[in-house]
Amino acid sequence: NTTTNGSYSFSGLSAADIDSIEVLRGPQATLYGTSAMAGVIAITTQKADKPGLSYGGGVELGGLDSHMLNTSLRQGVARGQLSFAAESRRSDGEDGSRTGGDTEFNNMDTVSLNGDHAVTDSVTIGFSLRHFTQSYGYDGTDSAATRPEDYIVDSGDTADRDESYGTLWAEAEALDGRLLNRLELSAMDQDTSYDSPSWGVSNYGSTRQALKYTGSFALDGTGARGAAQKLNLLLEGERETFDVATAWSTGKESRNSRSVALEYQGRFDNGIDLQAGVRHDVIDVFEDPTSWNLSAAWRQPGSALRLRGSVGRATVYPTMYEQFGYTPGLFTGNPDLKPEHSLSYELGADLDLPEGRGTLGVTLFQSDIEDMIASTGTSATNLAGTSTRKGVELSATWQANDWLHLAGSYTYTHGRSPSGERLVRRPAHEFGLQASADILDGRANVSADLRHVAGSYDQEWFGAGSGTISKLPQFTTVDLAARYDLTANVALTGRIVNLFDADYSEAWGYYGQSRTAYLGLSAKW
Repeated sequence: NTTTNGSYSFSGLSAADIDSIEVLRGPQATLYGTSAMAGVIAITTQKADKPGLSYGGGVELGGLDSHMLNTSLRQGVARGQLSFAAESRRSDGEDGSRTGGDTEFNNMDTVSLNGDHAVTDSVTIGFSLRHFTQSYGYDGTDSAATRPEDYIVDSGDTADRDESYGTLWAEAEALDGRLLNRLELSAMDQDTSYDSPSWGVSNYGSTRQALKYTGSFALDGTGARGAAQKLNLLLEGERETFDVATAWSTGKESRNSRSVALEYQGRFDNGIDLQAGVRHDVIDVFEDPTSWNLSAAWRQPGSALRLRGSVGRATVYPTMYEQFGYTPGLFTGNPDLKPEHSLSYELGADLDLPEGRGTLGVTLFQSDIEDMIASTGTSATNLAGTSTRKGVELSATWQANDWLHLAGSYTYTHGRSPSGERLVRRPAHEFGLQASADILDGRANVSADLRHVAGSYDQEWFGAGSGTISKLPQFTTVDLAARYDLTANVALTGRIVNLFDADYSEAWGYYGQSRTAYLGLSAKW
């Protein structure tokens, strides 16, 4: 995540090279950092998983005057692997405004390289590199607008974004595999330059460097990688910077932190899983927080029912933007901001359907946040009192037969600020339904994804109601995708985004993608 605003622009994340996405839900601050108060999303890219050369690629054409090209090359050897992937995506038909003016361009290029090598039977070294560039046009806003349809306007503004990520790591086993040591050096550099006919050129830079040691010790005398009982120790030092050069201000700020964490993980023959951890951070600009989390799950051997629960405390630091600001007269940073403190907990149950044909799940969740950071329009402040987010999530999967798979989910969220106001952009009701069918003797697959959102609120920035929080219209979108194997190595792909061309908005004035169709070819050997 950028240190500027604490978030990541997912438009820069290429999906072509992703191998898996894992969601670790619940508070996870112990090993993953103080800000992980709701969970962790781990995205793993592909690599060579067997000896030999493998390669492939794909091409896609579609609406919004878009086209994409990707390629990959991987070499596996007896003691390691090397993987390369690249993707280029171009479009020139996007338009977030409703003024009917010029469309925006969006050009992205991604290159990644990763490798690992077993130096000995107990020592492995590796690296991962990723570079991303993006050039795009974007719309401006009209504060004098009286309707949300008129708030976003064509402006001629453009931007260039450059991101680089790198990691060097080494793993070494000791004590006959009971102790696993991992040392990791990582760095991130993100630079964005905005060019506006009205405001001129503005440059924002964000960097992060970290050195981390993780040690895992098996308490049950087995190998640390798969031990049923083990302790994890983490030592980490991190430095993050934020620099700005605009027509209004220039400057560079930094924050340094040092962390130590200890975690226990245990699996028992009676079906109980336990995890408990504590973390202490020393940071040079805030009070030194202590975070912790505890989780447990139980499945009676042979039972289809699994019970689970977790509780944890996390600390979320203000972003560099909120703390230091960069636009005198429009936004001023607040150096007196305090971090947010959250106490999060959840209870859940999962039930396996007979013959392994699916699962049913229910989760109750709540997060209480003290000193919640909120924007006042021209600065940021801590809200006195406790903000709450609570609700229930229902989920189901069902393998209806040997060719049809169904899944559904529903989430109810009740989010309130300390004063009782609704939290913005957190829908009260969100429903999802997915269907995937294998047809033509498994040679083809067709899938559909329905999403319904209702009860979402956002702050208006236009007209007489500017500054008020009001309800957004509910909406339903449907996406379709299909794949047909032309040969054992080549497949034809197609997809339609927003099939029924729903006119929807998840933030006042900003509208979702209109109906767009894509057609592509993919190949691998």
